[in-house]
Parts: sequence; structure tokens; C-alpha cells
Amino acid sequence: MKRFRLSGVAGSICVVALLALVASAVSYFTANGTGNASAAVSKLTAPTITAATPAAGGTVALTWSAMTAPGEGTVTYYVTRDGGKAAGNCPEQAAPTAVTTCTDGSVPIGEHTYLVTALWRTWQATSTGKTAKVTVGAATTFTVSASATSIAAGGSSNLTITAKDEAGSTVTSYSGSHSLVFSGANAAPGGTKPTVVNSSGTAVNFGTATALTFTSGVATVTSSKNGLVKLYAAGSSTIVATEGTITTPSPPTITVTAAATSKFSISAASATPTAGAIDELTTTAQDTYGNTTTSYTGAHSLVFSGAVASPGGTAPTVSDSTGADVAFGASTSLSFSAGVAKAAEAKNGGMKLYKSGATSIQATEGTITTPTALSVTVAAASATKLVLSSATATPVAGTGFNVTTTAVDTYGNTASGYTGSKNITFAGATTSPSGAQPTVVNSAGTVVNFGSATALNFVSGVATPASSKNGFMKLNKVEAAAITAGDGTISTPASLVLTVSTGAASRLGWVETTAGAGAIGSPCLFTCAITTLGNSGTVKSKVAITDGAGNIVSNIGAAKTVTVTASGGTIVGSPLTIPEAGPSISANQFTYTSPASGSFTNTITAASTGYTSATATASK
Repeated sequence: MKRFRLSGVAGSICVVALLALVASAVSYFTANGTGNASAAVSKLTAPTITAATPAAGGTVALTWSAMTAPGEGTVTYYVTRDGGKAAGNCPEQAAPTAVTTCTDGSVPIGEHTYLVTALWRTWQATSTGKTAKVTVGAATTFTVSASATSIAAGGSSNLTITAKDEAGSTVTSYSGSHSLVFSGANAAPGGTKPTVVNSSGTAVNFGTATALTFTSGVATVTSSKNGLVKLYAAGSSTIVATEGTITTPSPPTITVTAAATSKFSISAASATPTAGAIDELTTTAQDTYGNTTTSYTGAHSLVFSGAVASPGGTAPTVSDSTGADVAFGASTSLSFSAGVAKAAEAKNGGMKLYKSGATSIQATEGTITTPTALSVTVAAASATKLVLSSATATPVAGTGFNVTTTAVDTYGNTASGYTGSKNITFAGATTSPSGAQPTVVNSAGTVVNFGSATALNFVSGVATPASSKNGFMKLNKVEAAAITAGDGTISTPASLVLTVSTGAASRLGWVETTAGAGAIGSPCLFTCAITTLGNSGTVKSKVAITDGAGNIVSNIGAAKTVTVTASGGTIVGSPLTIPEAGPSISANQFTYTSPASGSFTNTITAASTGYTSATATASK
């Protein structure tokens, strides 16, 4: 190497001349003024592409010679394909690197020319072109084939999935584990989703990434793994496999038929039928996945269950194919067409329920049944009658008790629509010996005699007594009372029979009273008026111990003495004795005789310790 000393203008001219000698490298610099400098004359040699090897899958492996830098620093390189950017891990002009190998990716099918450019500082040198012909491109599609194109629900088919390039060639470099997403098949009516078994043997739902192993571009099923598809929804399914932008333009079709009938599904025209009304059922035969089993046709004998008889005893029914109503629990012949028995015109599944409230309906034929029962809520029909119920069947005379009045439909269900204030008239009980009438307290708290309209408040068909109102009843005569009620439109078809017992012994009363002349007023019990008796007239009577309503008590336990006195006239036969057993009536009677002359008004009194006295007035 020769060295030159340059100065001034002559130096500048010499530098330019030296630069012109470097034919294989390109660079430039400028200088002004005067000075001393030294320079080594060299060049940047262009690299040589030693290999451009194409491979299936649209890749080209490149290698090139390494270049020596003319001075300090490192030589870097970039690659172009057909005058533009290369792909894969090949360096590009904007970011050159010192590598001498790279693999171009996503290379289209065809012949391509590669150049490698070496860079050092501001110098660059480009190789001559190297061609490579790609015959098998990158995977752009999947072809999917199925070993079985017609299966029963729950059955399986082996999928073979092949990665293809744009020309339809198998991309043999597409190997190893790939995550594919399958689509094109639906879940069964019962919710079971279609699956593909991955390479490790796990069933993965459609729509979820499924790892499959590819060998030389193909994924095949081995030992029920790596592509075994299971479908559950009856019908046609097109199986599409996708990974990123790679998909299946022509998917295979697999036809799925229903499996064997294993259950019934029941639906009703109304989920809230009225008691006694026809509710049309649709009964569908299904496989275990909820597909309709269309092969289930013709006459089949089903037994319906779940509903019970109404309070009045009317049993639920379903009409058979001829229109005859068959009670729940008995075989009902229905006609199925393509797996469905549909009621129409009160035939072939017209259900009638009579008990109000919620119930669940099932149908069974042998081992085939309804795993999910049909739920319906039956509404009561309109009110057709009243029903009475009592807090006690043996009320005590003169003591109040609660009577509930319920409006019911023809089947005995509570008619919840019968609500608000209703005027109810009660009957069936009689007046007590003292003249006390049977009564009911209305909703406002007013005591109303039997035989008069009594306003009761009904809530959802029931008038419930509360706070001694709205049905608080009092009966006063000891008897077997047959209580009835009605609002003028509906009434009690069966009376409420109550046995009224005597109350506590509390009063004295006149019994078996006779007068020799004159008139005896009525009632003649606790008090008694005997008029126009006349002089020397006689009144004869016994005395009894009664309850507060005048009912004669019995078995007082110890004999009682009753003293009878009069304010005028005479008394013969006093005192009277009340026996300890049996009816508490004196065995003997007294006789009152009025004055022999003149006008009179005398008071006769019967008294005994512990009891309210009885009085009678005798007058001329």
C-alpha cells in the first residue's frame, strides 16, 4: 500500500482521482481548505448468495458469504425478494443485521429472485441475483373428510384434516401441534354440545381451540384421539376447521339422526288452565339428547300422572285418539306422527284438570317417561256454591265461635275470584227458650240475626272471622242445628251440622206453667205475665235451672231448693226441690191463688242461692 501526502487544492484533486479508481464500491466525501492527511485505498466487495433453497410451505432458506469490512466496523446485510421486502426472519433495508443466513416466509408459489446487499458505513455492494422456485406454498386452507357421513346422535366419525396451499397441494411442512377451532354443528336440544377429541384424548367443545397433531400436513385419528368428532343434534352439520386465516372452504356434511326414544317432552297450550277446561297437550318422543325421534309413530299407550282429583272428587283426564276422556293412571292411546302426538278438537291429548293450584304432569310408556315434568297452575272456575266450616262442631249455647264461609267452584276448589263484600243470609238455627235468636257478626262488627243479610268480607274466595267479626256466630238453643248460607245466587248445598250444648247453670225459669183463667204471655221463662186471671184464680208451675239462654241444664250434682213467694195472694207447695241428676226441673209444682176480691197485680218470685231469680206478674 502506498501512502501519499496531499495539501491544498492539489490534495483535493488527488483524492477525487483515487476515489474514481474504486470501481467495485461506492462512497464519497468532500474537503475544503488546506491541510495534511493520509488515506488507505480499499473496497467493499459484494456478497455471493451461496444457497436459496425452497421448501414446502412457502419458505426459502438463504445463505451468503460474509464480507470483510474495509476498515473499522461491521458489515451488515439486507435481503430483497423480487425487488421488494423479504419476509420470515430475513433482515430488511430499514434494519440490516450481520447475519449471513435467513429463511424467507409466506413465499408465493413460483420463481423468485433474491439479492443480498452488504453495507459498511456509507458503502454498499449488492450480490448478483439468485433464483428459487417455490412449488408448494404456505397452508391457506384445510380439507376435512369424515369416515362416516351418517351417524346417530351421540355417535362419532373420524376426521382427517389436511393442510393445503393455494394450489391445492399438501403442505408437508405443516407438522406438529396446531390449535384448530371447529364449527358448523349445533348443540342438541337438550344442550349437549358437539365435540372433537384432541391429541391427548380430551373431548373439546366446538368453538374452543383444539390441539391436533399434524404429520406431513395431515392430522388423522389414532386410538379415538386427534380428530374424533361427536355430534348430538339431529340434522345436517357441515364441519369447518379453522386456524387463524386458514379455514375450510368446502366442509364435509355429516347427517345426524336421532338416537332411540328414551323420554317424552310435554307442552301445553296453556300453563294456567281453568279447572275443568280443555288444555291441549303436545307430547313429543325424544332421544336422550332431546332430538325428536321421528320413527316413533302410530298408536302408543301412555299413562299420565302427577295431577290429583279435585276436592269434590273429580279425577283429571286426558282424551285418547278417539276423543274419550281417560283418567290419569290409566292407559291412554295416543296417535304419534313423526314422533309427535298433538291434541286437536278435544282428541289425542286434551287434558282436563280439576284441582286448582300448581301441579306437574308426566307421561310414561314402559321405561320411557318424562324426566322434566310439565308444570301447570290450575285456576279455580267461577263460584257455584258456599261451604261453611266451624271452629267447633259442638258450640255452647250463648257462646260465640268462628264460622268460615268459603266460595267454591263446581269441583270444590276455592273460587279466588269471589272477593270483596258479599251479603250472606244464614239460616238453620232456632230461637232459644228465652227468645234469644241465633246471630252472626258482620264485617263491621254489628250483630245480625239469622234470616237477615249479613255483610261479610271475602278475600280470594274466603270470609275469615277475625276479632269477633266477619262470621263470629252465636247459637242459643240446645239442638242439632243445620246451618245454611246463601247470597241470593249461590248457596250451601250441604248444611253445616252443629250440636249445640247447654251453657253453665245460671238462672231459674218457669216451666210447665198453667193458669186457671186468663192468658199467659210468651215467652214465659225468666219473666212471665199472666193477665185477666180473675179473683181466686190459680197459677201452677214448676221451676227449672237453665243456662243464660234458657236451656234447661241437667245433672247439677246436688239437689237445690227453690223458694217461691208472692207479693199478694197465696203460695202453696213452696219450697220446690231440683233433683241432682237428670233434667234440672222441680219434681213438684207450686200453686198461686190470687186474692178473692178486688183488683190486684202480684209479683211471684222463685229464688235459690247462686242463681238469678225468675219472676212472674199475675193481674186481674
